[in-house]
Amino acid sequence: MSDPSLSALKQACQSFADQPGQIAVIVQSKSDPAHRVAINPALSFPSASLIKIAIACAAASDPDLNLAEARIIEDLDPTFYCSILQAFEPGDQISLKALIGLMLIVSDNPATSAVLDAVGMETVNAWLKDNQLNDTNLSVGFDDDSLGPPLRANLTSAEDCLSLLKCVEAKPEFDFIQHMLRNNLRNERIPRHLPDSAVIAHKTGTLNGLVHDIAVVESPEAAFYLIVLADSLPEDHDFAGEIARFAKQVYDLMVG
Repeated sequence: MSDPSLSALKQACQSFADQPGQIAVIVQSKSDPAHRVAINPALSFPSASLIKIAIACAAASDPDLNLAEARIIEDLDPTFYCSILQAFEPGDQISLKALIGLMLIVSDNPATSAVLDAVGMETVNAWLKDNQLNDTNLSVGFDDDSLGPPLRANLTSAEDCLSLLKCVEAKPEFDFIQHMLRNNLRNERIPRHLPDSAVIAHKTGTLNGLVHDIAVVESPEAAFYLIVLADSLPEDHDFAGEIARFAKQVYDLMVG
């Protein structure tokens, strides 16, 4: 990456982060970590659904947990909200690994609750500690009573999100998690304007006034991490669109 491109990237990131609200950004080249821009990397944010990656990693790391073990749909926690699990019959069975897929690919909350019931909140927090994700915690789950304001008790930072994505890449036992993240169906943020040649492993997080997306972007032209966390956003602001436009700008600058 040339010096002028890095300078332009810094300006683009600062301009993006200067919008109303609390915004953190990290852009880092995969091939050369020195090519990095970080704004508010240690600022604490509610993690929303980003924490689901850590839940998946903790489940995959638990030697006592058999991910092939099945759960019966009617035994899972009911929900008032929409869930892809409603497409199944009550007596259908689904494996824990498939539930992790639903948790990551469509961010299904009842699937997340089922995985969290299996692995345990203490195990997830121990995994976070063991992997030095010290700004990240899991205090509440994803059952109906915990959705909305209570979910803000789960915290993370942009730096921890970067470390989490690197952790998923580094350990072979997480290969299936990376594959699931590459097949995310919520693609209106970072992936929206990127070329078809780009493979994007990412996870979104959403609450009222909060819009996150964290990604590993890889293509023949560029490979980089992009972390965007945003909270306290103005009402009715199309921040998903802002992220999409920013991601394309970052991509073009990383291509150089």
